[in-house]
Amino acid sequence: MLGYLIIFSVIGAGIKHFIPNEKVAIVLIVIFSLFWGLSHMAIWGFVTLGELFLGYFAYSLLKAKKQE
Repeated sequence: MLGYLIIFSVIGAGIKHFIPNEKVAIVLIVIFSLFWGLSHMAIWGFVTLGELFLGYFAYSLLKAKKQE
Protein backbone atom coordinates (compact mmCIF):
# COMPACT_ATOMS: atom_id res chain seq x y z
CA MET A 1 0.00 0.00 0.00
CA LEU A 2 2.82 2.38 0.78
CA GLY A 3 4.19 1.63 -2.67
CA TYR A 4 0.99 2.85 -4.32
CA LEU A 5 1.08 6.03 -2.23
CA ILE A 6 4.56 6.79 -3.49
CA ILE A 7 3.82 5.83 -7.09
CA PHE A 8 0.62 7.84 -7.39
CA SER A 9 2.10 10.84 -5.58
CA VAL A 10 4.98 10.87 -8.04
CA ILE A 11 2.52 10.56 -10.94
CA GLY A 12 0.53 13.50 -9.52
CA ALA A 13 3.69 15.58 -9.28
CA GLY A 14 4.61 14.56 -12.83
CA ILE A 15 1.22 15.68 -14.08
CA LYS A 16 1.75 19.08 -12.44
CA HIS A 17 5.23 19.33 -13.92
CA PHE A 18 4.40 18.32 -17.49
CA ILE A 19 0.89 19.76 -17.94
CA PRO A 20 0.86 23.53 -17.42
CA ASN A 21 -2.92 23.95 -17.81
CA GLU A 22 -4.49 23.38 -14.39
CA LYS A 23 -7.96 22.43 -15.66
CA VAL A 24 -6.57 19.82 -18.06
CA ALA A 25 -4.37 18.38 -15.30
CA ILE A 26 -7.26 18.07 -12.87
CA VAL A 27 -9.47 16.42 -15.50
CA LEU A 28 -6.65 13.99 -16.27
CA ILE A 29 -6.31 13.13 -12.56
CA VAL A 30 -10.05 12.53 -12.24
CA ILE A 31 -10.15 10.35 -15.38
CA PHE A 32 -7.15 8.34 -14.22
CA SER A 33 -8.79 7.78 -10.82
CA LEU A 34 -12.08 6.82 -12.45
CA PHE A 35 -10.42 4.17 -14.58
CA TRP A 36 -8.44 2.89 -11.59
CA GLY A 37 -11.65 2.64 -9.59
CA LEU A 38 -13.42 0.79 -12.40
CA SER A 39 -10.60 -1.70 -12.83
CA HIS A 40 -10.27 -2.23 -9.07
CA MET A 41 -12.83 -1.54 -6.36
CA ALA A 42 -14.44 1.91 -6.29
CA ILE A 43 -12.84 2.80 -2.97
CA TRP A 44 -9.39 2.46 -4.55
CA GLY A 45 -10.43 5.01 -7.16
CA PHE A 46 -11.12 7.51 -4.37
CA VAL A 47 -7.86 6.64 -2.64
CA THR A 48 -6.00 7.10 -5.92
CA LEU A 49 -7.68 10.47 -6.40
CA GLY A 50 -6.38 11.60 -3.02
CA GLU A 51 -2.89 10.28 -3.68
CA LEU A 52 -2.68 11.97 -7.09
CA PHE A 53 -3.86 15.28 -5.62
CA LEU A 54 -1.37 14.88 -2.77
CA GLY A 55 1.49 14.70 -5.27
CA TYR A 56 -0.02 17.44 -7.43
CA PHE A 57 -0.42 19.96 -4.62
CA ALA A 58 2.82 19.02 -2.85
CA TYR A 59 4.70 19.74 -6.07
CA SER A 60 2.79 23.02 -6.42
CA LEU A 61 3.73 24.10 -2.90
CA LEU A 62 7.38 23.14 -3.29
CA LYS A 63 7.62 24.92 -6.64
CA ALA A 64 5.97 28.08 -5.24
CA LYS A 65 8.26 28.05 -2.21
CA LYS A 66 11.30 27.64 -4.42
CA GLN A 67 10.35 30.68 -6.52
CA GLU A 68 10.15 33.00 -3.47
